Amino acid sequence: MGITMDHRQINNLWVNGLLQTFSALGLDVAALCRGIKSIEQGRLAPGQQVDLVEARTLWHRAVATSDFSNLGVEVGLRLSPRSTGLLFPLLLHSPSIRTAVELLVRYQMLISQNGLFRVNDINSSNSLLCTYVPARSSVAVHPQHSLSVITAALKTLGSISSRRIRASLCLPAGLDAEGISALLQCPVQAAGELYILELACEGMDEPIAGRDEHLYQLTLGYAEGLLRAQNAGQGFLDQIKHHMDGEQLVQTDIDTVAAAVGVTRRTLQRHLDDQGTSFRKLKEGLLKERALELLVARNLPIAHIAEALGYADVSTFHRAFKAWFGVTPRQFKSQIGS
Repeated sequence: MGITMDHRQINNLWVNGLLQTFSALGLDVAALCRGIKSIEQGRLAPGQQVDLVEARTLWHRAVATSDFSNLGVEVGLRLSPRSTGLLFPLLLHSPSIRTAVELLVRYQMLISQNGLFRVNDINSSNSLLCTYVPARSSVAVHPQHSLSVITAALKTLGSISSRRIRASLCLPAGLDAEGISALLQCPVQAAGELYILELACEGMDEPIAGRDEHLYQLTLGYAEGLLRAQNAGQGFLDQIKHHMDGEQLVQTDIDTVAAAVGVTRRTLQRHLDDQGTSFRKLKEGLLKERALELLVARNLPIAHIAEALGYADVSTFHRAFKAWFGVTPRQFKSQIGS
């Protein structure tokens, strides 16, 4: 019997690990998750995911209500290795530290959709230069969100290298370089706009102590299968969203989209179910993205947004927005500092 590949399970572990860490740090998780329907009683339901808009909204709320000046680093240091799913054992049994970094770059999106690591340059045989690039979204990333991912990655790489990796960071201007440096115990500068990591390690290409080649091949094959499943699923969802998107989005129906794709309504429903979603959820997610793009990025009046999306009137849009996010449009903009 083959192994069922479900990339959503890893993201689910990551989000639940994040929620547990928020709770341990004294944050009101119920308040943070207001309006996120897939999270109930402080946990993300099995098979469900939090989209990028929801994840970033969660982080903006967390930073606004936390007493920690560097919440992202505090969270990243406390996240359990289990939160990364199979990524931790894959890196632990990698042939070398260099390979582990390359695998982290390749499979990071299985954990979090917030951004990607990229290897920029090889300074020497014992050094790597990486950049963390946040994904584009209608909701801007909070720097602490990115710092949580970077910190968790540094913690993982430190664990598998027996603390031999030496890191130095160049972070966007305005961040607390001194405080972050004290928490991470590494040199930190805050200048420019990028998240740059320099990783140095004697014996970058030497075998990792205690690694198991069989476990490495097993987890590598599994990770590759998950990545293929994620990419295929995302490609399908992007195709459906392309046919849904346009003027009067709120009036788009499943029969019209199914006909545009060339399948029956029932077939489309089944394929969406295979991806852990539904036409209603996908449409709602797209409406949220477009609403925030018009509200936050373009700063349009509420009446214009309601009309562009196809709502009958402003009050109907207001009710929909509050059902999505648990707050009014004006309150939402205040929460994310827009």
